[in-house]
Amino acid sequence: MTSRLTLQQEIDAAIAIVRVGLDRLRDAATRTEDIAPHTAVLRALYDSQAPDNGVLAAVGDVIGTITVSITEVDDERIDRVVELLDEAQAYNQDSTGERIYRALELMAPLLPRCGGCGEQKPDVKAMKDPFTEALYPEANDHETVHLCPPCATARFEES
Repeated sequence: MTSRLTLQQEIDAAIAIVRVGLDRLRDAATRTEDIAPHTAVLRALYDSQAPDNGVLAAVGDVIGTITVSITEVDDERIDRVVELLDEAQAYNQDSTGERIYRALELMAPLLPRCGGCGEQKPDVKAMKDPFTEALYPEANDHETVHLCPPCATARFEES
């Protein structure tokens, strides 16, 4: 299928889509002072547990694909271009990713701890106890507990 857009129009459209996504990430992180959304969005940018996922990995993949493709150009300067692009790809993941990882490590103790599994993670929410709420929906004095979604579901199902 051939695009009806010019190359520049295609690039401009792709940039606009990326910017909308990045704006959504920024808004999700900063709409509250809670640490959890900030942490979740930083993990979406770079997750040390899954470094091939996330925004930095996607950017690195684009750079890597362009680097491989550009080696087909027959010019003496291409070796230097490839070297620079390899460095850009590595810096993107290694240096930027490492700094985000270190920031996440410092932020981890600030995350709420789940009362069910005991883990500190961004999706832990303060909520009325799903167990007592299910058993006694008319009561107004349900204890507030901190639970992640799987533990909240399990607590509700116990009722």
